[in-house]
Amino acid sequence: MTKSMLALGFKQYKSNASLYYFIDEKTRELIISIVYVDNICFIDLKYFLLLLKLKQKFVIKWEYHNFGKIKEFLGICISHNYKNQNIFVDTYTNF
Repeated sequence: MTKSMLALGFKQYKSNASLYYFIDEKTRELIISIVYVDNICFIDLKYFLLLLKLKQKFVIKWEYHNFGKIKEFLGICISHNYKNQNIFVDTYTNF
């Protein structure tokens, strides 16, 4: 999966190997992705066309299902603040 993400132009965070980001060189639009084995989640704030373009390239090699706006992914809490254009990704534990 790492090779596929890098081939799409994503860069891997150094602090967390499961997080990737894509920044469009012309528009500076940001897409974040969380990857765990063969599960993937794409996150954007308002760049639907860029996200759609990246997903179209992704599905050439991998199966992908769109579940809409996501709040949780494999134990990772994801929240969006569209007004301030923030994405918060946080792990949590339920005991």
